[in-house]
Amino acid sequence: MLKHLSENLLNHIFIGYLEFVDKTSSIRINSKDLITKDQMIGYWHGDSYPMQLILKHISKPSKNINVIVTADTRGNYIEKILNHYDAIALRLPDGFHMKPFLKHLKIESQKENLILACALDGPIGPLHEAKKLLFLLSKESNKPLLYFHFKYSAAIRLTKRWDNYVIPLPFTKITATVEELGVITPEYLREFHSKKHELIF
Repeated sequence: MLKHLSENLLNHIFIGYLEFVDKTSSIRINSKDLITKDQMIGYWHGDSYPMQLILKHISKPSKNINVIVTADTRGNYIEKILNHYDAIALRLPDGFHMKPFLKHLKIESQKENLILACALDGPIGPLHEAKKLLFLLSKESNKPLLYFHFKYSAAIRLTKRWDNYVIPLPFTKITATVEELGVITPEYLREFHSKKHELIF
């Protein structure tokens, strides 16, 4: 009971703070017109918190957005924020449950009018070391992959965390730049080790 109340309180704090940042800050999405209804969206794990604000700004009109998040306690908080912004959390399990989840994810990614988002270096890093998951799903679903990277005029960075987690401050300027990597090809995946180092952060 106390744990549930504590989680609810923290969820209200996290969402309330994001709303305050949203109302007091300048949020710009460069190349926003690239965002449609059948895509993959990748971003760095450290930008997960402000990425929720971007989801708020792109979830309308009628964009269905699913976000892959961890199945642990952290994922509980992320899921509540995503639900607040009309997105759905897909909880990434560990161990024996991983294989059936990946099959489900492949089917889910191929649905029409669906955006699937994921932290490229999540859930445990290393920092800015992209994993293949979203790239493989782009190839399998024949949907283009969009890559988001951020700049902040003022923010707190939790440098003791592996992801340098970013908390934007109120009255700041947040710029999200969208780059289209296109539908990922088998050739791209064969060169993935070198290609992933071309991503800006």
